[in-house]
Amino acid sequence: MLGIIRVLTTDDDNVLLEHGKRMWETHQVKTITKCIKDQPNGIYDNESETIAIPKIIALADEFMKRDEIDAITISCAADPGLDELRSLTDFPILGAGACGAMAACLVGQQVAVIGITDQIPLTIEKGLEDQFHSYRYDPTLRKTTDLRSPDAKEKLLAVAQDAIADGADVILFACTGFSTIRLKDYLVTHIDIPVIDLVEAQATVYELIKRGEEIG
Repeated sequence: MLGIIRVLTTDDDNVLLEHGKRMWETHQVKTITKCIKDQPNGIYDNESETIAIPKIIALADEFMKRDEIDAITISCAADPGLDELRSLTDFPILGAGACGAMAACLVGQQVAVIGITDQIPLTIEKGLEDQFHSYRYDPTLRKTTDLRSPDAKEKLLAVAQDAIADGADVILFACTGFSTIRLKDYLVTHIDIPVIDLVEAQATVYELIKRGEEIG
């Protein structure tokens, strides 16, 4: 079973469990989800990330004590705490960004990343190495709440099409909120290159672990 760490504090089970539900829908992966405490706005800058990392480590420690959990994933594009945890334990620790980059590199050579932040998450950029093509975002979609706007998917489709016109052969999301709005389902009906969803990518890499394959 995969333990999911959410970095957004919420009491709403629909929000808390959405990543696990998606992993079950697409890969039939069984999950347990918990969120860190006292961060209702999640991680949005260096200070909030610094505060969150000890909480992520503590929550991972709780998960590792449960016999039914055989891997943990930090379901956030920036992979906060991933390096710290991997330096502390040999227990399989995944991160959404790292998993997405790994999946994208398996299906394309020119990976265009789309997100909502000014800069590409460092873990994703590092994971892509020389297969990184470009990073793009729509200037009107800068917060996860913006993704609820009626034209958000159309705007992100335009961003993806622009990357394809520039030579990209795979689209990688850099925002787990894109999974919430089912952006991949929308894009694949309009474009002909692979689209990598971060939530689905975590399930894919977990399956590789279950088969005994090593991850980076």
